[in-house]
Amino acid sequence: MEISIIGASGKIGTAISVLLAKEKYVRHINLISREKSLDKLKGLKLDIYDAIAAEELDVEISVHDEKDLSVVCNSKITIIPAGAPRTGDMTRLDLAKKNAGIVKRYAKDIGKTCDTKLFMITNPVDVMTHKALIESGYDKSQVFGLGTHLDSMRFKVAIAKYFNAHIGDVRTRIIGEHGDSMVPLISSTAIGGIPITRLPEYKDFPYNEVVDFVKNGGKRIIQLKGGSEYGPASAVLNVVRCIANDNKKYLTLSTYLDGELDGIKDVCIGVPVVIGKKGIERIVPIELDEKEFNDFKKSVEIVKRYWNEVKGI
Repeated sequence: MEISIIGASGKIGTAISVLLAKEKYVRHINLISREKSLDKLKGLKLDIYDAIAAEELDVEISVHDEKDLSVVCNSKITIIPAGAPRTGDMTRLDLAKKNAGIVKRYAKDIGKTCDTKLFMITNPVDVMTHKALIESGYDKSQVFGLGTHLDSMRFKVAIAKYFNAHIGDVRTRIIGEHGDSMVPLISSTAIGGIPITRLPEYKDFPYNEVVDFVKNGGKRIIQLKGGSEYGPASAVLNVVRCIANDNKKYLTLSTYLDGELDGIKDVCIGVPVVIGKKGIERIVPIELDEKEFNDFKKSVEIVKRYWNEVKGI
């Protein structure tokens, strides 16, 4: 498999590059960035070669200027973490407006000549996934975002810690916006097949505290160490593995809804999907309890408001 990473010089792009280089199904990685970051990518390329040599792995790595995106045409997946970071004085809408122009250019250029899958990491990821879908002209199965997959992983950790359970026994997910309106699905959360609502410890479960911890996970990591890269990169790797191995796993990714869930349309948002070699192979319709459903609808409306502000950019 050949994979391209646009924005490979950033923290997340670098971490993704290193992890993918160690995957046996990956044969070629295109590292792509702006001209001013090309030297950094050349150094990253050499560093990765040293790392994989120690593990007796073999992968071809090439460095490219983003001015020529035709290099992604042979890639099964094009991962896009590129974009402006959110600074302290920026609102989420400010970030959306700034990154929409960047994503538009990439998606439009790629869509003209290439047939690949666009895997969006750029924030706000739900809105950027929608932008990439519209500008590329691709089928919705080919364009998806990391969405609430990372949030679901963070929630899984919190559940495992609170219930003192093995993390491999925890099954849970968060749907909706990758942002403050995300919706944890307590009704679908279980440990070893047992719904957590049936466990005695649940009566003291600090729901609001745990949800706040998950929502602010990224901000907390930025405050403590300057940025989050290993968690997002590992979440990206989960998705890429599913595509490479045609695993058809249920993951919660940002995808375009066209009525599959209670008639909700014209929005990209985090929902359970089946992911395989074709990309998003189907959206999984799920039954939510009344509160979860109402919260999800509110989340949809928030994402739609952001989309309406940037769709004309």
